[in-house]
Amino acid sequence: MKCPLCDYDSTIFLLEADAREYRSCEKCYLVFVPSKFFISRKREIERYLEHNNTLTNEGYVMMFQKKINTIKKICSGVNTVLDYGCGYEPVLKFLLEREGYKTHGYDLNFFPNEELDEKYDLIISTETFEHIKNPRQDLASLTPNILSKGYLAIMTRFYPLRDDALCLESFTDWYYKRDPTHIAFYGQKTFLWIANEFKMEICYNNDFDFIIFQKKS
Repeated sequence: MKCPLCDYDSTIFLLEADAREYRSCEKCYLVFVPSKFFISRKREIERYLEHNNTLTNEGYVMMFQKKINTIKKICSGVNTVLDYGCGYEPVLKFLLEREGYKTHGYDLNFFPNEELDEKYDLIISTETFEHIKNPRQDLASLTPNILSKGYLAIMTRFYPLRDDALCLESFTDWYYKRDPTHIAFYGQKTFLWIANEFKMEICYNNDFDFIIFQKKS
């Protein structure tokens, strides 16, 4: 079975849990759920709407504000931003605009008609990459839309490690994998592969849930 990130043919079975299967790629180190276990689009959207991802959720807003503060420290010369996977209420887009950034929002399910042919100083994607069915395709379409020396910021929970490799024991009990809409999981070596493949450098990594790449040219 091919890896949805690097197209490597020989992915390996990892475990069966949560009424589905998990596989691992030995080339890019992505852990993923095979497509036959994907839930329907209708159920997926219903699941997203269960989340209180709104401006009235103080914890949610605070989480984004911390990420914006990191962006301000790490990413220089940012004026234009794309919030990729902005959700049904684009909270991050609003907060970025409040900080003075010219921001567009795109979401496959809730704002699918937004233009994606502009170029941006920063593309930020929060709580989205774990849902993406074909991350290689998304990255291949996004990275050309980042301006020279621009940035790609991804927020997703990194899978647990032991001795620089996936810790299967911790992964088996990991709450984050139980969400039926979470189908792709990334580790430190996965991000290194992404940086090399798409000609970027890692300029920030909190080793938990947030990483920032800078385009080389």
